[in-house]
Amino acid sequence: MARASATVEDLESGSLPPVCAKTGEPADGFATIVFTSTPEWTWILLLFGIFPFLIARYFTMSRIVGLVPMSDVAMRRGRSFTWTYRGFFALSALVIVVGFFMIDRPAIILEGSVILVITLLVMLIGWPFVWPTGRVSGGWVSLSFVNERFANELDRWYANR
Repeated sequence: MARASATVEDLESGSLPPVCAKTGEPADGFATIVFTSTPEWTWILLLFGIFPFLIARYFTMSRIVGLVPMSDVAMRRGRSFTWTYRGFFALSALVIVVGFFMIDRPAIILEGSVILVITLLVMLIGWPFVWPTGRVSGGWVSLSFVNERFANELDRWYANR
């Protein structure tokens, strides 16, 4: 996987080269992806507790909604992945709730918690392989986990402007 950079303005308007960001094939449409970034200094606030950390991260977050060119194949793959982990989140919540109502079966809560943790890990590890990720920095978004052809086309796109 490659890296590339695009301006916030181009991402928000969807005016990027018509090459799929994940497969490198001609793009059939756009995926709406939220790119967020927070300053690195917020991590030090974990020493003071989780709430100061979460509050600082929330108020210092840069967030943009970008339109990234994607092929139909990549979009189907992404939607399948998203619906799968959402389903497993719902399953884990259901198992945990059922476990709370079954007093004589506390292991069910543990099983629901295990499903939840595994789903979180699969989501965190699998997301970059299915959707492009990015980091907002000033007027640019540094895109990661994109196809090499898309990165090269994006470099040419900005070289010609």
